[in-house]
Amino acid sequence: MRTVVAFLLVIIGISYGDISWYGLNDGFKKAQKEKKLVMIYIYSPKCHYCKEMDATTFKDKKVQELVNRYFVPIKVRKCSEDGMFVRAEYGYLGTPTFHFVSPDGEKIKSIFGAWPKEDFLKILGYFYTGAYKTKSMTEYFMEEQ
Repeated sequence: MRTVVAFLLVIIGISYGDISWYGLNDGFKKAQKEKKLVMIYIYSPKCHYCKEMDATTFKDKKVQELVNRYFVPIKVRKCSEDGMFVRAEYGYLGTPTFHFVSPDGEKIKSIFGAWPKEDFLKILGYFYTGAYKTKSMTEYFMEEQ
């Protein structure tokens, strides 16, 4: 019995720590229901920088916590049907691209590139604090230093 309980605790701990990625339709339904911002991540399985984000930044516990708490994270492969829709709707800068979108689908801002956790935490803060409504990203980052 102890072995089963220990195994379940390990499984729960592993699954709790990851970002809860959604598909495009389910993600927007959840965002509308919960009134959360959407973070769309366009990736390619062959993209070195996407692999780097997945292996480092997205494995950081603080990044996972903030993404899961304040956003509905949607992950789409760049050449999939959903990826092509996102690219046509919000634009495409290369991989990885991040689109921050309101729950009703209005694009707030797009960001390109792989980011170390410290910088990505600042990017997330710009959106989840609502700073994007009153100042530029540059102004926000200058204040945060």
